Amino acid sequence: MSTAAQNPAPEHPVPPSSAAPQRPAPRIVPPVVLDRVPWKRVGLFVLLTYVIFALFAAPFWFLPGGIANPFFTLVIAVGMWAPALASIIMAKGVERTNWRTRVGLRFRGRWRGILAWSVIGVVAIAAVILLSSVVMVLRGVPGDLTGGTWLTVGTQQISDLTGTDIPPIAFVLIMAINLVFGLVVTAVAALGEEIGWRGWLWPALRPLGRVRGALVMGVIWALWHTPVMAIGYNYPGVARFIAIPFFILPCIAMSLLFCGLADRAGGSPIPSAWAHSAVNSLGSTLIGIVSTTATGAALNPLIDTQAGVVGVVLLLIAAAVLVPWRARRPIVHGLPSAPVPSGASDSAPLASEPAPSAPGSGRIEG
Repeated sequence: MSTAAQNPAPEHPVPPSSAAPQRPAPRIVPPVVLDRVPWKRVGLFVLLTYVIFALFAAPFWFLPGGIANPFFTLVIAVGMWAPALASIIMAKGVERTNWRTRVGLRFRGRWRGILAWSVIGVVAIAAVILLSSVVMVLRGVPGDLTGGTWLTVGTQQISDLTGTDIPPIAFVLIMAINLVFGLVVTAVAALGEEIGWRGWLWPALRPLGRVRGALVMGVIWALWHTPVMAIGYNYPGVARFIAIPFFILPCIAMSLLFCGLADRAGGSPIPSAWAHSAVNSLGSTLIGIVSTTATGAALNPLIDTQAGVVGVVLLLIAAAVLVPWRARRPIVHGLPSAPVPSGASDSAPLASEPAPSAPGSGRIEG
């Protein structure tokens, strides 16, 4: 039998020109660290976040009620994604790199660490709020450290609202469910901030060292809130010329803690988003546990809350315990194996890989 008979030609041969093109193998991104702060990019990122957020806040400078307007919470929750949007613009339009990799949203092999440090972050913030509340009562603000007043008054309020007498345990369960629901909903908005601050900005500021980087980030983050703080957000009853600069202190302390949580989770901003959510959503409820009807009038927001002096001290203590001060390797920008789209340009790399023999390369300066 002839060779042609053994291997007959196909009835409909595919023209060479119509053959499916072969995709090039994805390029592997090596571990990289910044050896200096890209200040121009940082400045552009900050400008974008400020402008975008100010656009969301601007209507409430003129609408009736200001921060009490019924649309304020919803609109500002969307506006909290301004840092994430700025990070997309920077990664895609300026740095020409993969956005998810750049901001630490690669999860393969990191889920356990992300989950563990998210829980630890929430617990740490809850502890800070509860301890600041205890200090508040110990320093003379009216309160009830047994929680009895909160339980009695709260149970009666729910009973009046429902028209049915409920047991105290039912009130506790209702509050627990409400607490978890508020934490989850607030985390969605907080993630928008954390993708920008801890995901994009923190790696850019790392060459400054951990403490100086947190100082710079704290100032940037605090002043970003100015469009809403100028109309009464945070520190109710406190003059704005005091409240706005004072807010820098808790933002520095939270930056130190939140950046540490991100580093612990391999560069992921998710644990810091949960901790951020805890700061925003747990405060009033946890302070309420040790409060009486006279607490609100006597409480000083510059001292007694998680954003007051006591809270700042406790946040710094939490950071001292949880931050990886002795880490020997800096967190890279995403997983080393994360593929970059074939169209991505290498013309504007985030950083160069440090020489292995460089003294001190790979250390995190505290």
